Amino acid sequence: MRDFVRRFFRSTRAEWLLLAANLALLAGFLAFSLLSDRRSIAHGEESRLATQTQVIHDLLLSQFSSIRRAHLNLQNELHTAQARGVNPMPFVERRLQGFAEVIPGVRSMSLLNASGAVIASSRHELIGMNFHDHSYFQLPQHSDDLATLYLSPPYTTALGSWSISLSSRINDARGKLAGVIVSTLDPERLSQQLQSVIYAPDMWIAATHGNGQLFLMLPELPVPRGHNLLGAGSMFQRHIESSATSNYLSGVLPGSDAQRVMFIQTLRAPELHLDFPMLIAASRNREDLYAPWWRSLWQQLLLYSLLAGSSSLGLCLTQRRRRQNRQLQRANERILRDKNHVLEELNQQLQAQSNALQAMAFRDGLTGIANRRRFDEALTAEWRHCRREALPLAILMIDIDFFKRYNDHYGHQAGDECLRAVAQTLSGKPGRAHDLLARYGGEEFVCLLPNCDLSGANILAEALRQAVADLQLAHADSPSASCVTISIGVSCCIPEAEEGACALLAAADQALYQAKQNGRNCVASALPGVTSTAHPLPPGPPC
Repeated sequence: MRDFVRRFFRSTRAEWLLLAANLALLAGFLAFSLLSDRRSIAHGEESRLATQTQVIHDLLLSQFSSIRRAHLNLQNELHTAQARGVNPMPFVERRLQGFAEVIPGVRSMSLLNASGAVIASSRHELIGMNFHDHSYFQLPQHSDDLATLYLSPPYTTALGSWSISLSSRINDARGKLAGVIVSTLDPERLSQQLQSVIYAPDMWIAATHGNGQLFLMLPELPVPRGHNLLGAGSMFQRHIESSATSNYLSGVLPGSDAQRVMFIQTLRAPELHLDFPMLIAASRNREDLYAPWWRSLWQQLLLYSLLAGSSSLGLCLTQRRRRQNRQLQRANERILRDKNHVLEELNQQLQAQSNALQAMAFRDGLTGIANRRRFDEALTAEWRHCRREALPLAILMIDIDFFKRYNDHYGHQAGDECLRAVAQTLSGKPGRAHDLLARYGGEEFVCLLPNCDLSGANILAEALRQAVADLQLAHADSPSASCVTISIGVSCCIPEAEEGACALLAAADQALYQAKQNGRNCVASALPGVTSTAHPLPPGPPC
């Protein structure tokens, strides 16, 4: 039995079973981790949206409470004046003005008589107007309840603004309607409150009347003001039907087909005695919300597929190679022992040749410095290193000014000597072992500077420019100087994305272009995605 077990685990079948078991365990772990992350995103977003709606809820509750206290205070003062037979009008307008100034978010506060005419107001232009047909007057007119605070549906005010009002009834000594106190809210103030809680570009905040009519929406969607959001199956309708104070729902918003999540809360405090509540909602786009999760999912699926494929292929090749090796070992054991010394010598020779060929492949034949291939490999490696360690990475793109004219004037052989002289000068400046100077192509050179910020790169670039100018290589056909000069473009960043190296190189090339536009023989810098900035020549002797 023991021998059977030993032979089984030595067999190829056992290796495949172990590989399959490990891959299955890894897949289960990844699935569990992804599902946990998705639940965490959902719970976290629900908590954030609930917090934001609660902020708006508390602000509106405080505002409505202040308005209710002001209405009650004014009702009591009017009843007291009526009981004493005193004319209350001299102090009513002062009180209205004071309340409107003290209570935040109140645009106007007015007193209407029994016929709906404004007899006193914090805004004088409203006095004399009649609002008998407005809901904020009709609601308390047809009710005997003095304690109720009536919340009107959204409407356009007499001054042409979109608003909503809170009103309270005032009775005379006989219990008949004596007038109505109306406080009109300032939608701009509420818009600022709503705007302050938006924390994502795809986020949407709304405040509606309890009957579903839209009051404010930020940012604005193609939904008209006053539009009723209580459509069949809508998130607002489901919230109302649930009779809950708050709900976390998913669905589609009016004017959009995108699936969203929404936290909606009802403002209905018993102490306010509101006839209708207000609804406060905060929403996020599901696609934007789960976009990082989906990216993680596809990345992990890709990595898992690569791992499973490479593991399977590796095991297959390993088993095949193992069988071949056993066969070759049995057939050639004696020959291999006799030829071992010869093979070792051949291996050493081949290694030496390989090293020499590799060195030749990475070196420019004319200047002797690194070539474009060596630079590309170094850029990829240093980008990953700096990304992993959060270090800056800088690139200098260097070009000999008017080199074609130099070749045309002095000949190609002199041009080659000029390239070698410039390359030798440039290679002597970067003093750090990990800095790399390479010939990029033609008269262009590039310098890779790991762990070097933009300031240090600019300093080095200026030193290189000055060193070439100090060579005093005559250039009779240069429009800008009497000697050979160079223009340098500088770019620097802290790598973040895996594929951002091309952007860094493009920024350096853009900066080089800017340096040429600025007259050549100068240094210009640019960050990836940012317009380049040229650095003027420092004072010094001309070429």
